[in-house]
Amino acid sequence: MSRIKKVKEIEKEVLKTFKEEIPSIYFSDKTERKYQEYRNNANYLYRDLLHFPPKMFTGCSLIDFGAGTGENTISLANWGAKCTLIEMNDKAQNISKQVFEKYANNFEDHNFINSSIFDYKSSEKFDIVHCRGVLSHTDDKEGAFSKIASFLKPEGYIVFGDPIKAGSFQNMLQRMIIFKFASDWDEMVEVAEKLFKEDIDRSEKAIKRTRRAIIFDRFVVPKQDNPSISEVLKWFSVNNIRFYSSYPPITVPVLGDSCHDKPNFKLQEFLDIGALTEAIWMVHKDSDIQEVPEILKSFTELSEKQFSLTDYVNDFNLDTGISTSSLMGKIGDYLLALDKLDLSNYLIKRHYEFFDEVKVLLDLLEKNDLEKIYVCLKKQKHLFRGTVGLRHVDFVGYKM
Repeated sequence: MSRIKKVKEIEKEVLKTFKEEIPSIYFSDKTERKYQEYRNNANYLYRDLLHFPPKMFTGCSLIDFGAGTGENTISLANWGAKCTLIEMNDKAQNISKQVFEKYANNFEDHNFINSSIFDYKSSEKFDIVHCRGVLSHTDDKEGAFSKIASFLKPEGYIVFGDPIKAGSFQNMLQRMIIFKFASDWDEMVEVAEKLFKEDIDRSEKAIKRTRRAIIFDRFVVPKQDNPSISEVLKWFSVNNIRFYSSYPPITVPVLGDSCHDKPNFKLQEFLDIGALTEAIWMVHKDSDIQEVPEILKSFTELSEKQFSLTDYVNDFNLDTGISTSSLMGKIGDYLLALDKLDLSNYLIKRHYEFFDEVKVLLDLLEKNDLEKIYVCLKKQKHLFRGTVGLRHVDFVGYKM
């Protein structure tokens, strides 16, 4: 099968799945209050998490690839963007028109085009290219990224989001189990509900979609080819795009150059910069409120000794008296606290426990016994618990 034919075949299968259950209905079939909640969350995402505030959309031309029902795009429109919504699912696009007719400040400013990413053609360039949760469902995610990036103006911004490979590791294990014991949509739904009810319950509560829509989006969709952080950074470089921000953040706090230093370090120059971050995402299960204090608990003593040392010499002037022995003592205390600093112990322990559970699961899969897997999963401490990894990550970049 030729490459182009394979891409079109996957498009056809994905479209069939999402015409059965549209994955992006968040508020349009619900109450006005749900719309307001979603709008407030969009504001929080772009302004506070991605550092790309609503005013960045004012007066901009924007194209949204895989716009779905328009429920992610409507806030961008009402922040002042003139939007072109590209969507191959006509059922979803009909909903997006209704969403814009009901909520858009100026419906006539926006265009709705029924097309796949690969079929769309235009000479127009845009200030902002927007594409979230789409490219991993294509058979050529790198080619699809280059295609959407080609519509970006110089000094324009791209907002791109997708599940990330390591953070989606547990989701892939779930799919592996489901496909082992199910051969059609109804069986997939049945197995998913039996084995992953807790995960579906959590997702249903968090994003207000039907259980069936969640199952189709996570498990039934026939293509879920997720990129890694390094792949995304490479795509940025190949398409002359500079990394701007992400949420969750992809970097550990190692950057320290002054803004005046030249040349500046660019994330794309070290593509493995996200490896530690992705390791954390792979086994993520509890909220940051619970996880972060555990991961960083060795910071407390370091912070105390660091403050004691640096405060002792702070605001040094002609009248300051310093005891050499006291300063040496504070240096020693600080170095001892630094020796106790350990980011890896918590992470390594969690990974070993997690993969011990994965190994048990794989052994049971070989025995082809669904009931034993069901009993096993009930006992797991880490695997398929809580958030089941951290899947979706959003990136912002600008074209140089």
